[in-house]
Amino acid sequence: MILPVGEILFDHFPDGKRLGGAPFNFAAHLKAFGLPVTFITRVGMDDDGNAVLDALARRGFDIDIIQRDAHHATGRVTVSLDDHGVPEFTIVPDVAYDYLAYSDAVAAAVAQGPEMIYYGTLIQRSETASATVMKILENRPPSTRCFCDLNLRKNCYDQNSITKSLVHCDILKLSEAELSILKNQFNVQTVDKLFIDDLMHNFAIEWVSLTSGPRGSTLFTGDGVFSAEPSVSENVVDTVGAGDAYAAVLAAGYLRGWEPARILRRATRFAGALCGLSGAIPEDMVFYRPFLNWMNDGGES
Repeated sequence: MILPVGEILFDHFPDGKRLGGAPFNFAAHLKAFGLPVTFITRVGMDDDGNAVLDALARRGFDIDIIQRDAHHATGRVTVSLDDHGVPEFTIVPDVAYDYLAYSDAVAAAVAQGPEMIYYGTLIQRSETASATVMKILENRPPSTRCFCDLNLRKNCYDQNSITKSLVHCDILKLSEAELSILKNQFNVQTVDKLFIDDLMHNFAIEWVSLTSGPRGSTLFTGDGVFSAEPSVSENVVDTVGAGDAYAAVLAAGYLRGWEPARILRRATRFAGALCGLSGAIPEDMVFYRPFLNWMNDGGES
Protein backbone atom coordinates (compact mmCIF):
# COMPACT_ATOMS: atom_id res chain seq x y z
CA MET A 1 0.00 0.00 0.00
CA ILE A 2 1.18 3.50 -0.88
CA LEU A 3 0.18 6.33 1.45
CA PRO A 4 0.22 9.82 -0.13
CA VAL A 5 -0.40 12.56 2.45
CA GLY A 6 -1.28 16.14 1.65
CA GLU A 7 -3.39 18.62 -0.19
CA ILE A 8 -6.22 18.14 -2.63
CA LEU A 9 -7.70 21.27 -4.13
CA PHE A 10 -9.29 22.86 -7.13
CA ASP A 11 -7.01 24.58 -9.62
CA HIS A 12 -8.96 27.53 -11.04
CA PHE A 13 -7.86 28.14 -14.64
CA PRO A 14 -9.08 30.94 -16.89
CA ASP A 15 -11.48 28.47 -18.54
CA GLY A 16 -12.76 26.70 -15.42
CA LYS A 17 -11.67 24.65 -12.41
CA ARG A 18 -9.99 21.25 -12.27
CA LEU A 19 -9.11 18.97 -9.40
CA GLY A 20 -5.45 19.04 -8.44
CA GLY A 21 -2.82 19.15 -5.72
CA ALA A 22 0.47 17.29 -6.07
CA PRO A 23 -0.30 14.49 -3.56
CA PHE A 24 -3.68 13.85 -5.19
CA ASN A 25 -2.20 13.87 -8.69
CA PHE A 26 0.48 11.41 -7.57
CA ALA A 27 -2.12 9.21 -5.85
CA ALA A 28 -4.53 9.26 -8.79
CA HIS A 29 -1.87 8.13 -11.27
CA LEU A 30 -0.74 5.23 -9.09
CA LYS A 31 -4.35 4.24 -8.47
CA ALA A 32 -4.98 4.25 -12.22
CA PHE A 33 -1.91 2.04 -12.66
CA GLY A 34 -3.64 -0.51 -10.43
CA LEU A 35 -1.46 -0.05 -7.35
CA PRO A 36 -3.01 -0.04 -3.84
CA VAL A 37 -3.23 3.57 -2.64
CA THR A 38 -4.71 5.12 0.50
CA PHE A 39 -4.91 8.89 0.21
CA ILE A 40 -4.94 11.08 3.33
CA THR A 41 -6.24 14.64 3.10
CA ARG A 42 -8.81 17.07 4.52
CA VAL A 43 -11.54 19.03 2.71
CA GLY A 44 -14.25 21.47 3.69
CA MET A 45 -17.92 20.86 4.38
CA ASP A 46 -18.74 22.75 1.20
CA ASP A 47 -19.69 22.10 -2.42
CA ASP A 48 -16.05 21.76 -3.45
CA GLY A 49 -15.52 19.24 -0.65
CA ASN A 50 -18.48 17.21 -1.85
CA ALA A 51 -17.13 17.34 -5.38
CA VAL A 52 -13.75 16.10 -4.12
CA LEU A 53 -15.34 13.11 -2.40
CA ASP A 54 -17.37 12.27 -5.51
CA ALA A 55 -14.24 12.43 -7.67
CA LEU A 56 -12.23 10.26 -5.28
CA ALA A 57 -15.01 7.69 -5.05
CA ARG A 58 -15.24 7.49 -8.85
CA ARG A 59 -11.52 6.75 -8.98
CA GLY A 60 -11.85 3.96 -6.45
CA PHE A 61 -10.41 5.64 -3.36
CA ASP A 62 -11.61 4.87 0.15
CA ILE A 63 -13.29 8.15 1.11
CA ASP A 64 -14.01 7.11 4.71
CA ILE A 65 -10.47 8.18 5.66
CA ILE A 66 -10.91 11.65 4.11
CA GLN A 67 -11.33 14.27 6.83
CA ARG A 68 -14.05 16.96 6.67
CA ASP A 69 -13.66 20.44 8.13
CA ALA A 70 -16.73 22.45 9.12
CA HIS A 71 -14.80 25.70 9.62
CA HIS A 72 -12.42 25.93 6.66
CA ALA A 73 -13.02 25.77 2.93
CA THR A 74 -11.67 23.16 0.54
CA GLY A 75 -8.27 24.06 -0.92
CA ARG A 76 -8.12 26.41 -3.88
CA VAL A 77 -5.43 27.64 -6.28
CA THR A 78 -5.70 30.13 -9.11
CA VAL A 79 -3.60 29.20 -12.14
CA SER A 80 -2.47 31.43 -14.99
CA LEU A 81 -0.51 30.10 -17.98
CA ASP A 82 2.19 31.91 -19.93
CA ASP A 83 2.59 31.71 -23.72
CA HIS A 84 4.39 28.35 -23.38
CA GLY A 85 1.74 26.74 -21.16
CA VAL A 86 3.89 27.06 -18.02
CA PRO A 87 1.70 27.64 -14.95
CA GLU A 88 1.91 30.30 -12.25
CA PHE A 89 0.09 29.43 -9.02
CA THR A 90 -1.60 31.60 -6.40
CA ILE A 91 -2.34 29.36 -3.43
CA VAL A 92 -5.17 30.36 -1.06
CA PRO A 93 -4.08 30.17 2.62
CA ASP A 94 -5.91 28.86 5.71
CA VAL A 95 -7.96 26.10 4.07
CA ALA A 96 -9.09 22.67 5.21
CA TYR A 97 -5.90 20.74 4.44
CA ASP A 98 -3.96 23.11 6.71
CA TYR A 99 -5.81 21.46 9.60
CA LEU A 100 -5.10 17.82 8.73
CA ALA A 101 -5.27 15.81 11.97
CA TYR A 102 -3.66 12.59 13.15
CA SER A 103 -6.97 10.76 13.47
CA ASP A 104 -7.59 7.17 14.48
CA ALA A 105 -8.11 6.34 10.80
CA VAL A 106 -4.75 7.88 9.89
CA ALA A 107 -3.04 5.99 12.71
CA ALA A 108 -4.62 2.75 11.48
CA ALA A 109 -3.39 3.38 7.93
CA VAL A 110 0.16 3.95 9.19
CA ALA A 111 -0.04 0.82 11.34
CA GLN A 112 -0.83 -1.24 8.22
CA GLY A 113 2.79 -0.79 7.19
CA PRO A 114 2.64 1.04 3.85
CA GLU A 115 5.41 0.31 1.37
CA MET A 116 5.81 4.02 0.76
CA ILE A 117 4.66 7.34 2.22
CA TYR A 118 4.57 10.39 -0.06
CA TYR A 119 4.65 13.97 1.25
CA GLY A 120 5.75 17.48 0.34
CA THR A 121 6.15 20.91 1.92
CA LEU A 122 2.86 22.65 1.05
CA ILE A 123 0.93 20.49 3.52
CA GLN A 124 3.49 21.57 6.14
CA ARG A 125 2.91 25.31 5.84
CA SER A 126 0.69 25.21 8.95
CA GLU A 127 1.72 24.00 12.41
CA THR A 128 -1.25 21.62 12.67
CA ALA A 129 -0.77 19.78 9.39
CA SER A 130 3.02 19.81 9.74
CA ALA A 131 2.75 18.10 13.12
CA THR A 132 0.45 15.49 11.57
CA VAL A 133 2.86 14.74 8.71
CA MET A 134 5.77 14.41 11.11
CA LYS A 135 3.78 12.08 13.38
CA ILE A 136 2.93 9.90 10.39
CA LEU A 137 6.59 9.71 9.40
CA GLU A 138 7.82 9.11 12.93
CA ASN A 139 5.33 6.27 13.49
CA ARG A 140 5.96 4.46 10.21
CA PRO A 141 7.43 0.94 10.30
CA PRO A 142 11.18 0.73 9.56
CA SER A 143 10.53 -0.93 6.19
CA THR A 144 8.39 1.95 4.87
CA ARG A 145 10.17 4.12 2.30
CA CYS A 146 9.55 7.87 2.31
CA PHE A 147 9.17 9.76 -0.96
CA CYS A 148 9.52 13.54 -0.60
CA ASP A 149 8.49 15.72 -3.54
CA LEU A 150 9.45 19.14 -2.20
CA ASN A 151 7.12 21.19 -4.44
CA LEU A 152 8.38 24.46 -3.01
CA ARG A 153 5.69 27.09 -3.52
CA LYS A 154 6.15 30.78 -2.80
CA ASN A 155 5.45 31.70 0.84
CA CYS A 156 4.55 28.07 1.66
CA TYR A 157 7.82 26.73 3.07
CA ASP A 158 10.76 27.61 5.30
CA GLN A 159 14.10 26.03 6.14
CA ASN A 160 12.55 24.17 9.08
CA SER A 161 9.95 22.40 6.95
CA ILE A 162 12.58 21.57 4.32
CA THR A 163 15.01 20.16 6.88
CA LYS A 164 12.37 18.08 8.65
CA SER A 165 11.27 16.68 5.30
CA LEU A 166 14.82 15.72 4.35
CA VAL A 167 15.46 14.00 7.68
CA HIS A 168 12.81 11.37 6.89
CA CYS A 169 13.42 11.18 3.15
CA ASP A 170 14.58 8.07 1.25
CA ILE A 171 13.69 9.33 -2.24
CA LEU A 172 13.85 13.05 -2.98
CA LYS A 173 12.41 14.66 -6.10
CA LEU A 174 13.09 18.27 -6.94
CA SER A 175 13.36 20.60 -9.90
CA GLU A 176 16.32 22.73 -10.91
CA ALA A 177 14.61 25.79 -9.44
CA GLU A 178 14.03 23.96 -6.17
CA LEU A 179 17.65 22.82 -6.10
CA SER A 180 18.71 26.48 -6.32
CA ILE A 181 16.37 27.35 -3.45
CA LEU A 182 17.85 24.54 -1.35
CA LYS A 183 21.37 25.78 -1.99
CA ASN A 184 20.33 29.28 -0.92
CA GLN A 185 18.54 27.97 2.16
CA PHE A 186 21.64 26.10 3.27
CA ASN A 187 23.99 28.90 2.10
CA VAL A 188 25.98 26.58 -0.17
CA GLN A 189 27.88 27.76 -3.27
CA THR A 190 29.20 24.42 -4.55
CA VAL A 191 28.31 22.82 -7.90
CA ASP A 192 25.03 20.93 -8.11
CA LYS A 193 26.42 17.40 -8.09
CA LEU A 194 28.57 17.99 -5.02
CA PHE A 195 25.62 19.57 -3.23
CA ILE A 196 23.41 16.60 -4.07
CA ASP A 197 26.14 14.20 -2.94
CA ASP A 198 26.28 16.05 0.37
CA LEU A 199 22.48 15.94 0.71
CA MET A 200 22.46 12.20 0.16
CA HIS A 201 25.26 11.67 2.67
CA ASN A 202 24.07 14.07 5.39
CA PHE A 203 20.41 13.01 5.30
CA ALA A 204 20.91 9.35 4.33
CA ILE A 205 18.87 9.82 1.14
CA GLU A 206 18.92 6.82 -1.18
CA TRP A 207 17.88 8.50 -4.45
CA VAL A 208 17.65 12.10 -5.64
CA SER A 209 15.65 12.81 -8.78
CA LEU A 210 16.39 16.14 -10.46
CA THR A 211 14.05 17.34 -13.21
CA SER A 212 15.34 19.97 -15.60
CA GLY A 213 12.41 20.69 -17.93
CA PRO A 214 13.65 20.97 -21.52
CA ARG A 215 17.02 19.51 -20.48
CA GLY A 216 15.52 16.23 -19.30
CA SER A 217 16.12 14.65 -15.89
CA THR A 218 18.81 13.00 -13.78
CA LEU A 219 18.63 10.32 -11.11
CA PHE A 220 21.38 10.20 -8.48
CA THR A 221 21.74 6.83 -6.74
CA GLY A 222 24.31 4.99 -4.70
CA ASP A 223 25.12 2.98 -7.83
CA GLY A 224 25.70 5.92 -10.14
CA VAL A 225 24.12 8.85 -11.95
CA PHE A 226 21.58 8.25 -14.73
CA SER A 227 20.16 10.77 -17.19
CA ALA A 228 17.31 10.95 -19.70
CA GLU A 229 16.51 13.33 -22.52
CA PRO A 230 13.12 15.07 -22.37
CA SER A 231 10.15 13.55 -24.12
CA VAL A 232 9.64 15.24 -27.49
CA SER A 233 6.05 16.30 -28.10
CA GLU A 234 4.58 18.63 -30.67
CA ASN A 235 1.25 18.76 -28.89
CA VAL A 236 2.00 20.43 -25.55
CA VAL A 237 -1.21 21.86 -24.12
CA ASP A 238 0.21 22.72 -20.69
CA THR A 239 2.76 21.37 -18.23
CA VAL A 240 0.44 21.37 -15.20
CA GLY A 241 1.01 18.18 -13.22
CA ALA A 242 3.88 16.90 -15.36
CA GLY A 243 6.17 16.68 -12.35
CA ASP A 244 3.56 14.71 -10.41
CA ALA A 245 3.17 12.28 -13.29
CA TYR A 246 6.95 11.86 -13.37
CA ALA A 247 6.98 11.29 -9.60
CA ALA A 248 4.31 8.59 -9.82
CA VAL A 249 6.32 6.52 -12.31
CA LEU A 250 9.50 7.12 -10.32
CA ALA A 251 7.79 5.75 -7.20
CA ALA A 252 6.27 2.79 -9.05
CA GLY A 253 9.62 1.94 -10.59
CA TYR A 254 11.38 2.09 -7.24
CA LEU A 255 8.82 -0.21 -5.63
CA ARG A 256 8.82 -2.58 -8.62
CA GLY A 257 12.63 -2.75 -8.72
CA TRP A 258 13.08 -1.40 -12.24
CA GLU A 259 16.57 -0.43 -13.33
CA PRO A 260 17.19 3.34 -13.01
CA ALA A 261 17.59 3.89 -16.76
CA ARG A 262 14.23 2.23 -17.39
CA ILE A 263 12.58 4.29 -14.67
CA LEU A 264 13.80 7.50 -16.28
CA ARG A 265 12.65 6.50 -19.76
CA ARG A 266 9.21 5.56 -18.52
CA ALA A 267 8.77 8.56 -16.22
CA THR A 268 9.82 10.89 -19.03
CA ARG A 269 7.46 9.27 -21.51
CA PHE A 270 4.49 9.35 -19.14
CA ALA A 271 5.04 12.98 -18.11
CA GLY A 272 5.43 13.97 -21.75
CA ALA A 273 2.16 12.27 -22.67
CA LEU A 274 0.36 14.13 -19.88
CA CYS A 275 1.53 17.46 -21.29
CA GLY A 276 -0.69 16.75 -24.29
CA LEU A 277 -3.73 17.08 -22.02
CA SER A 278 -5.26 20.11 -20.33
CA GLY A 279 -4.80 19.97 -16.56
CA ALA A 280 -3.01 17.56 -14.24
CA ILE A 281 -5.23 14.46 -14.35
CA PRO A 282 -6.79 12.63 -17.32
CA GLU A 283 -10.56 12.43 -17.20
CA ASP A 284 -10.62 9.41 -19.51
CA MET A 285 -8.96 6.30 -18.09
CA VAL A 286 -8.15 5.20 -21.66
CA PHE A 287 -5.14 7.52 -21.35
CA TYR A 288 -3.47 4.98 -19.06
CA ARG A 289 -3.82 1.93 -21.31
CA PRO A 290 -0.43 2.25 -23.05
CA PHE A 291 1.28 2.34 -19.66
CA LEU A 292 -0.50 -0.38 -17.68
CA ASN A 293 1.77 -3.14 -18.92
CA TRP A 294 4.68 -1.44 -17.19
CA MET A 295 3.29 -2.34 -13.79
CA ASN A 296 3.81 -6.01 -14.61
CA ASP A 297 7.22 -5.13 -16.06
CA GLY A 298 6.05 -5.76 -19.57
CA GLY A 299 7.32 -3.75 -22.51
CA GLU A 300 10.60 -1.89 -22.70
CA SER A 301 9.68 1.77 -22.58
